[in-house]
Amino acid sequence: MNNVIKTYPSGLRLVVRNMPNFKSVSTNVYICVGSRDEQKNEHGLSHFVEHMLFKGTKTRTAEDISGTLDGLGIDINAYTSNDATCYYTRGLNSNVEICLDILSDMYFNNQFSDEDFYKEAEVVVQEIMMRDDEPRQAMFDLARETFFAGTPLGHDIAGTVKGIRGYKPQDIHNYVKKHYIPSKTIISFAGDITVEQAETLVEKYFLQHFKTKSQPRIKDTKEDNLLLPKAQYVTKTKDTEQHNVTLFFPSTNNVHADRYVWAYVYEILAAGMSSRLFTSVREKLGLVYSISGGVNLNDIGGYFYIWFSCTPDNTEKVLKTIHKELAKFKKSGPTTEEMEKVRNQRMANELYQAENVQAVNGRNVGSLAEFNKIKTTEEYLEEINKITKQDVQRISERFLNYDNMVMAAVGKGCDDIKPFEILN
Repeated sequence: MNNVIKTYPSGLRLVVRNMPNFKSVSTNVYICVGSRDEQKNEHGLSHFVEHMLFKGTKTRTAEDISGTLDGLGIDINAYTSNDATCYYTRGLNSNVEICLDILSDMYFNNQFSDEDFYKEAEVVVQEIMMRDDEPRQAMFDLARETFFAGTPLGHDIAGTVKGIRGYKPQDIHNYVKKHYIPSKTIISFAGDITVEQAETLVEKYFLQHFKTKSQPRIKDTKEDNLLLPKAQYVTKTKDTEQHNVTLFFPSTNNVHADRYVWAYVYEILAAGMSSRLFTSVREKLGLVYSISGGVNLNDIGGYFYIWFSCTPDNTEKVLKTIHKELAKFKKSGPTTEEMEKVRNQRMANELYQAENVQAVNGRNVGSLAEFNKIKTTEEYLEEINKITKQDVQRISERFLNYDNMVMAAVGKGCDDIKPFEILN
């Protein structure tokens, strides 16, 4: 059965994917507010709100929420991203109503004491400090903040220690009131649930609370949006045995006609043990334990990254090897065998994802929020299979250069590295 999407007069949207051969149901309450929506004096509030909604409601304590769901074998969790805050559960069909009942209670009836607020603020502070203590995470945060400096994506999702400790309980209440509204909310289901069941539950637990009419928040991303930062090398000193290094190269945005080309660039250069960089840097030269990469495409631009860690005496050698592999890739492009490998990998990944109700639900609601439509597996694979060797080489020649690259390194002695001399 295909996805069914419904928009209510309040602006609330519902998406349902009935998967009758499965026994579980994934439920998402997805609010289109994330760190990018925060004003300068609100950094970290989207994430802080996510924490606070688990602290209890007018009729349930935090222990009631977790105890009830744990006792029924139901998973519950949440996440905050640049674009969204999502609360999600997975349980059996017989328990999906209690899931929506509790999620609705958290959404509409959140209530917490000043004591809970200040206690949870310190929990968030500990989370920020924990992330900063981890060299790899610190490296990615440094690169991302530098790459997106001056944009809505330029600050950390969790905020800063000073900022979190400076908030008051009323700040949370005001933020919820401003953003937890029907026009920014999508409820999605995937698994053993019919459209009729989903509509009944949404009408019972959400629609009756929304009294105003509105249009849902729809993004209108321009295909030519492109972020080209100034070439920079940034470092952070930490007492580690290795250098943690990442290179961020600009990419097209998430609606550009070339967006699917990046799957090939990533898979061939930096994904897995058969990738070019893993083969050359680790298998042939033994310079690292791990080297990999990834792609992040969003509406204002995006980046392709390469990441590695190694002892300081190997850093320059790794960078020279990366430079050599990129130059070869841009000059000759991928092989026919590499192109076929990516097609096979993507097909297999799509089919694996289709067997996971949470993966299906997460993709559906994220796609609806970002693009106001949901592509089928067949449509996605058709787009992937259209990509040619010439497309991959063209994109590589355009973007895999050092004019707009941001490189970040964390460790001891990183300031001594001269990357733009090495990479030339």
